[in-house]
Amino acid sequence: MKLIFISIIFTLISTTGISQDKVYISTKKAVADINFMIKTIEEIHYNPYFKIEEEQFKKNKDELLNEFDKDSITFKKFMSTGMKLAAQMSGGHTSMDWQNKSLFPELMLYEFIPFTGELSNDNQHFIVTRSTTQDIKKGTLIKSINGISVVDLYKECMSYIGGIQSFKNVTCEKYFPLYLFFTDMISAPYVIELTNTEKELEIAGLDVSTLNVFISQYQEKENYIFEIVEDNIGLISYNSCTDYEIFKVFLEQTFNEIKDKNINKLIIDIRENSGGDSRLNDLLLSYITIIPYRQSSGRYWKVSNQAKLAYKNDPVYEKNFGKAFLKLYDESENLSIIESFDDELIQPIKPKKYFTGKTCFLIGSSTFSSANFLADAIKTYKLSTLIGSATGELTNDFGELINFTLPNSGNYVYVSSTYDIGAIGNPNIFEPVYPDIETNKDALEYALDWMK
Repeated sequence: MKLIFISIIFTLISTTGISQDKVYISTKKAVADINFMIKTIEEIHYNPYFKIEEEQFKKNKDELLNEFDKDSITFKKFMSTGMKLAAQMSGGHTSMDWQNKSLFPELMLYEFIPFTGELSNDNQHFIVTRSTTQDIKKGTLIKSINGISVVDLYKECMSYIGGIQSFKNVTCEKYFPLYLFFTDMISAPYVIELTNTEKELEIAGLDVSTLNVFISQYQEKENYIFEIVEDNIGLISYNSCTDYEIFKVFLEQTFNEIKDKNINKLIIDIRENSGGDSRLNDLLLSYITIIPYRQSSGRYWKVSNQAKLAYKNDPVYEKNFGKAFLKLYDESENLSIIESFDDELIQPIKPKKYFTGKTCFLIGSSTFSSANFLADAIKTYKLSTLIGSATGELTNDFGELINFTLPNSGNYVYVSSTYDIGAIGNPNIFEPVYPDIETNKDALEYALDWMK
């Protein structure tokens, strides 16, 4: 089970009713929390310096801490520093959560930019993807905001996010207005300079409640949806690996309908699936393949006292891994590694409404965690055809998220405690899952043509 913890809690912010400006934390406490976070991640994470040399990381940390004032710093400064450092130790799962009650007063007063966007393929241009204002439409190229290069602002925001570049980009697109708040580089009113023109626009910002609606409109999707699209093609949007029993019922009903309506072409879209419980993937695959496979070849468990407590207190671990393993883990020496590998493949059991038609899966940079496992299994064992772009996570990556709290600020930090090895079983592969068919077109549009 692997999860990505990025969430929005503006509802709580909107009901606090606090009207206070900047909040500060003593520099001594801020530095102590940063050091505590790094030390704890080092204890829990299998390989916290897998993408940056430890010496370089320490140099980066010293440079950031040297920017702190002698006596105190703003909470926002502390947060941005913590997020940057956690991101440098992260494959996408490990992070310092931005949600802290101490920040709520500033969030309540701040006016957020009314659009978001992404960088072009060459990272030289910022392209608007969504907007709440008629003055700036989707596809608009923006050069600067309040005289500062928007590309530089975007790259600064991406530094708060861990993982591979494609995942950082797609995550930043979703939350760009929020991440801009932490840069402390711009504020409303916003003067927008458009690319390739001398035209400038002055626009107002969004309050926190309106921003909540703006972000939620994009984020709120049902976990799984079935619909019949062009030329009687079935489309399953599998957006989250959550709620095993509910998904089981969904699949039974969906494949009943597919059988009743004689549908022989099926597209399964996992482009927006950020993971959850990998067992749901086995349920889905049982309907479309009888080929033996595995989603993962095994994992390395890093032993730490923090993880021991987390595993004891969560019944999911005993259910999934058994009492014997948890006893072994609890009795193992901290900082040691437990190897848990199995060559056995899953033999799918055909359900009554087994699908015999043509299938394909859509993948992209938001395909993450357990959904990445699914894509990897499909690619490795040729269970179906993958269409789209590379996933947002490496084939071998870090999982089993646990959290701890920083003693002074109260911030939550999430950290991976295992190193999970992909279906092929090679721990030295450092690349995402690539599609069988890569397309620059919309993957669904391409898949519909391909199916026809």
